[in-house]
Amino acid sequence: MNVVTRTSTSWFSRLGGALTGAIFGFILVIVAIVALLWNEGRSVATYESLVEGQSIVVSTDAARIDPALDGKLVHIESGVVPEADVVDPDTGISASGVIGLARKVEMYQWVEEKSSKTEKKLGGGEETVTTYTYSREWSGDAQDSSKFQESAGHENPEFWLPSTETLVETAKLGAFSVEGSQIASAGTRQALPITAETAAEASEALGYPGEGRAVTQALYFGADEKAPQVGDTRVRFEKIVLPEVSVVAMQRGDRLAEYTTENGYTLFLLAAGRETSDKMFADSQTENVILTWVIRAAGILGLFVGFALILRIFSVIGDVIPFVGTLIGFGTGLISFVLAIAVGVTVIAIGWFAVRPLLSIGLIVGVVAIIWAYSRYVRKQTAQPAA
Repeated sequence: MNVVTRTSTSWFSRLGGALTGAIFGFILVIVAIVALLWNEGRSVATYESLVEGQSIVVSTDAARIDPALDGKLVHIESGVVPEADVVDPDTGISASGVIGLARKVEMYQWVEEKSSKTEKKLGGGEETVTTYTYSREWSGDAQDSSKFQESAGHENPEFWLPSTETLVETAKLGAFSVEGSQIASAGTRQALPITAETAAEASEALGYPGEGRAVTQALYFGADEKAPQVGDTRVRFEKIVLPEVSVVAMQRGDRLAEYTTENGYTLFLLAAGRETSDKMFADSQTENVILTWVIRAAGILGLFVGFALILRIFSVIGDVIPFVGTLIGFGTGLISFVLAIAVGVTVIAIGWFAVRPLLSIGLIVGVVAIIWAYSRYVRKQTAQPAA
């Protein structure tokens, strides 16, 4: 079922929206610059802390505690022995020899999807046609039907059982003890089959005796899994398994804790299986580089959006004649892109200047070259009509 709505916006309303957008764009530019500076500082500090950690780490046998290493950064490789079974608190379903148990709940619900198409009108106004499409799907998120454009006939029941994750309290790594939460992120996930017996026990524990049953490795609530109805619920469980682990952390008695480096950053490195400390530090440096570039890309995108919002008012003014506004919008988009690259790279260069001055200078020279090339291109395009 589709529901279509049409809304019109006058030129004056769009102009007011553009002014508001320009204020938001200015704020977004400031936030993006601050985020880029923070990211460079974080990246440099993480790099330095990993270099420091690699230079002082000591590999030790996990089978015994060496008192001489107390308070120092150590590297161990060990099998993992959980000290208790993990039990889901609501259903009572349990697993032994695992780090954790993840419960994933999905409900068959009405889902609303929205698509919009906007057309410019002569005089600067706009008309937006919005189409709302409704379908029934399995979803792990509660779909609030009261907020649908057309809620009648698309009502969803309450999402009655949340997804959750339960971790073992402690596990042994040889002679060392760790909390389950410290090492769970290194584990892999495996489906936990549901039997008819466990389904009956879980159904009763949830307060619906006899209603839940085992269907394709899931606990199913509903009349017919082949023809699900809105409100049907399926619950799957996954074991978090970690047979062996490698850890770089501070030895504190028989415990492992975060190690604080000279710059105030903390180290607690994990790897599934048995890995050398050199490989663990190398992988962490790679992760730091990837995260740095992801945040850089997000920051530069934020700058682009911010500058585009600031300059959007010019295209709105030009939209009195639609194709003129489109041309102006293309030009302001290009300007926004150049400004985002120039400002973003300059901020990155400033962030790295104390550590890698030559790289910073090279980046700034690159920015100047981009601005020069762009200004030359603009002058050339401006001069062409006069010729």
